[in-house]
Parts: sequence; C-alpha cells; structure tokens
Amino acid sequence: MRKLFAFLIALPLLVFGAVPAVAATEKGSFEYHVGDALIQSFGGPVGNQAMAGNGDVVTIVATGTFDTVQKTATGGGTFAHHVAATGQTITGTFVTTGLVSFQSYGDATPQGLPASFFGGKLMLNIVATPDAAPNVHLPATLTVECALGNPPTGAEEGVRVNVKDVINFNKTVHESGENIYIAL
Repeated sequence: MRKLFAFLIALPLLVFGAVPAVAATEKGSFEYHVGDALIQSFGGPVGNQAMAGNGDVVTIVATGTFDTVQKTATGGGTFAHHVAATGQTITGTFVTTGLVSFQSYGDATPQGLPASFFGGKLMLNIVATPDAAPNVHLPATLTVECALGNPPTGAEEGVRVNVKDVINFNKTVHESGENIYIAL
C-alpha cells in the first residue's frame, strides 16, 4: 500500500473533486477495491494474491460496496487459480452475496490520506463460478485486509479465500497487491 500513498493523496482532486472529510467510523457504507481498475490507475498491480497449503495461488480482483448498518454487500470480481501441481490456471468470476463482518482500523489520516479512506478487515460471502464450468457455483469466504489507519500488530495488506470443502487459500502473498475502502 505504501507505493500508492503518493497517488492516493491526489485521489480526491483527481477522481472525486472537492470531497468533504468523513468522520472516522465503522458504521456506514463503503466501497471496497481489491486490485481493481481504481488501484491499477494509481500504479498498483492487477489483483491481490493468496496461497493454499499445497502451493496453489489465487489472484483476486474485486469491486463493490458494503453497509455495516444494514449488514449488506454487493459487487464481485474475477479469480485466477494457478494449480501448482499441473501449472494449469482456472479462471472465473464471483458475486458477493453478503457481508460477514468489517473490523475498521480507522481512517487513513495517520498516513496523510483523506479521512474518507479506511483500513480494516472485511469478510464477505461470495459464490465463485469457473469459466469452464458455468453450472458450478462454489460458496466461499473472501477476506480482504487493508493496513491503513491504525491496524493491529500482525495485520497485513492482502486477501484470503476459503472455498468451502474445496481449498483454503489462507496465506496472504506478501506485497502481491493492494486494497482500499472508501466511505460513501
């Protein structure tokens, strides 16, 4: 996330125009961005990665919204699952079906960013569909962590994906991508 700071400081002027500051809170509506076009427009990589115990790696690109008061979430994205044993890559899409939880780390003003930018740990229910098997719908939990604000010790920018009863990508690939939450 550090390499985006310079770019993100200019975000209110470049993207939103003059945006009033939003008080730091964990209650309200937010956008989430995981290696998506917004992150890429500021020089970040495409997606964010997690690794399973068998060496498989998944790359996630996601965009959407969530509301901590109404306990809802929308959006979705794409995935690319690289199978270590065969070298095959399985691609597909996913839709966000619900908000599990959001632990706010507060606004990003400690990093010199606008008060509408937040860090935190977001957990979403998703349903993934491989491109090669459009009738297969796999329920999963996507965890997104943004280390802005005042994150706890051990917090690391990244994603994790647990595809229930199939595979658990439970290790963040260090510095593989970037995420951000923006208060609406």
